[in-house]
Amino acid sequence: MPKVSDLRAEFVETMPDTLEDGVIYISEKYKVALHNCCCGCGEEVSTPIGPTEYSIAMVDGRATVKPSIGNHDFPCRSHYVIKRGSVVWAGAMSRRAIKAGRAHDRYLKRGKTRFGIAAIMGWIKALLAKLFG
Repeated sequence: MPKVSDLRAEFVETMPDTLEDGVIYISEKYKVALHNCCCGCGEEVSTPIGPTEYSIAMVDGRATVKPSIGNHDFPCRSHYVIKRGSVVWAGAMSRRAIKAGRAHDRYLKRGKTRFGIAAIMGWIKALLAKLFG
C-alpha cells in the first residue's frame, strides 16, 4: 500500500468498524482520534486527546496533531507529523530517544509540569487539607 500524504478530518461520535486510508476520525465525545498508519502498513493508530496526550487543532477544516505520531512499536516504525492535514515524514527515533520521551510522558501524567507548578499546588492543597480538615 502506498504512503498517505494527506489526511481528511472526519468528526464522528463513535468510530467506524473499518477505517478508510487518508481519513483521521475524531471523536470529541470520547476524546480520541483514529487513523490508519500513514505508511500504508494497515495498522490502526489511536491518538488519545487530552492535556498530557495529543492535541488536535482545526484550521480551515484541516487537522494539526501534536506531538508527532511515533509508531515505534509497529513493525513499520513510522514517525510523522500531521500539519494542516498534510503528513510530514520525520526521521526515525533512537531507542534512547523513545525511552526518554516515554519517561517524560509518564512524568506529565503524574500531574507534574516542566516547572513543577502542579506538584507545588498539590502539596499546598494536601497541607491545607491536613490543617483545616
